[in-house]
Order: sequence, then structure tokens, then C-alpha cells
Amino acid sequence: MKKSNINFIQWILNHNTNNYLMMSALLTLAFFMVSFIYFSESIQIVPASAQENNQQSQGNQTREQIIQQGIVTSTPDPLPGHEAHQSVTILRLKEGNPTYQGTLTFTASKPVEVQILHRNMTQSTGNAAAVPTIPPEFGTMSILPLPGGNGQVVSSLVLPQYPEEATSFSASLPFAGNGLALHDLEGDEFVATYTVVADLVGSPQRADDIAIAAPENQANEEEEDGDEEDN
Repeated sequence: MKKSNINFIQWILNHNTNNYLMMSALLTLAFFMVSFIYFSESIQIVPASAQENNQQSQGNQTREQIIQQGIVTSTPDPLPGHEAHQSVTILRLKEGNPTYQGTLTFTASKPVEVQILHRNMTQSTGNAAAVPTIPPEFGTMSILPLPGGNGQVVSSLVLPQYPEEATSFSASLPFAGNGLALHDLEGDEFVATYTVVADLVGSPQRADDIAIAAPENQANEEEEDGDEEDN
């Protein structure tokens, strides 16, 4: 065989080998590119789903923040039966009965109480609000029905510890309730400045657990039985 023919055959073999190596390299590169794209999309999908779930969770528990301050003068307390008192409403009762949670800082010209309102909407019937019956042995609690079927409220009056012989009265305290006010039981008019930062954290879930009073006849019989045993 001529040398030229041998060289030609070797060239063909080398050329085919180079093509084979090139094709193998291209196939390997393509495999890695497809694998990279697949895993990249998988990695991106997981955080996106987690973020979507987190956004939905936050959407179901949306909090509205209130940052409010002012200088205010008192007026008669708007609660039924409390008209002789003076008060300043800071956070009003709202439709849907949401709960405020935050901090109040104030300075007042009189030793005022911080009034926190707790409203119960579950026992409203028509235009009247049925006040729960509490057996007398547990003591009394002032539960005020609101007009127009707007539920009933219990007022917590918190008296801060003011310094003796103070000429102005300041305090800062946390609170949670359906409404917030400054209040004076003596009915003295006052002026106050305040800053309140609060979150609306949703409507409260009622967890009432009030004992049922024994029927009057049964109570009398038990009392008579006790008297007979003593005799």
C-alpha cells in the first residue's frame, strides 16, 4: 500500500476520533446544562412556595398598627351611668370588636385612672344586650349594656403610682382591651397629653366560665337542712 494511502486512512481515523470526542464532550455539556436548569428551577420553586404560604399566613393575621398622640381635655364619661365621671377617649370601640394591644404614655393635670374596656358581643339579642347572671356569693361586677345591641362592657380602672405631692401626673404602661381612655372617678375636669402605640390584633375568643346559681327553693332547703343539723 502506498504511503499516501496510509496517511489518508490515518487522517480519516484521527478525524473520526476527534469527532467522537467532540460529540461526547457536547453530550456531556448538554447533560450538565439540563441538570443545572432542572435543579435551579427546583430550588427556586421551594422558596417561592414557602414565601407564598408565608404571605397567606400573614394575610390571615394582618395587624394594623396605630401610632397616635395629642393634647386633650376631658368631657363627661359616655358610658351609661357614668355621666358624673370625666374621661378622654383615646382608642374607641370598633366594629368587629377588635382588641388593641400596646403601650400608653401620658401626663395629666389630675391623678387620672387608665380605663381599659372589655366588650362582650356574644350575648346581644336584638337591640338589647343580655347581662350574664353572676351568683351573689361571687361578689358583684359592673357590666354595662351598651345601647343599640352593641354588646356590653366591663371597665378596668388602673391607677398608676403617682409621686406624692406631684403637680402633674405621668405614667407609662402596657395594655390590652377593646377600648382605652383616661378617666377621673371624682368627676374633676383635666387636661392630658399622651402617646399611644398599639396593634389591632383581632377579635377575642370568649372563654366565659360562670357558675350557675342554685334555684332559690333548693338554696332555702339546703339552708334549712344546715339549721336542723346544728340543732
